Amino acid sequence: MALDEIDTRILALLGDDARMSFSDLGEKVRLSPNAARDRVRALVARGVITGFHAHVDQGRIDRRLRALIDIRLRSPDSAAQFERLVRAHPGVEEAVHLTGPSDYVVRIACADTTELDDFIRALKEEGGVRDTQTRLVLRIVSESGYPGSPRPKPQA
Repeated sequence: MALDEIDTRILALLGDDARMSFSDLGEKVRLSPNAARDRVRALVARGVITGFHAHVDQGRIDRRLRALIDIRLRSPDSAAQFERLVRAHPGVEEAVHLTGPSDYVVRIACADTTELDDFIRALKEEGGVRDTQTRLVLRIVSESGYPGSPRPKPQA
């Protein structure tokens, strides 16, 4: 599904500030507020925009430990069980199914190593997980909700 230049710019602007008014959005993409609203509604109707979300800084709500966990399932039949468990955990920021030696990668924010250990144990005991490999995140260099959205300026 091809996007024109205006739709691409709208996605970038909303990726940066999903609470932007249609008036401000229209001004930035040189459309009337009503035309900007219609563009956003069309993007929602086409399934390009699937929701508007608050980006929560997990570190500010006592979830300072972030990790990436490579997951290998016991069998393909364990996928639904694993996915239910991952969706239910409040610290899971992202879980992706992928190709390669791992079946999934989970990005999680935890309060401490005990919470991380409890999550990994639950994956193995209840989620059909055979193996995990965990890496701790030292810092986030770049994070963006949409590939075309503006990147934060580097700190001097």
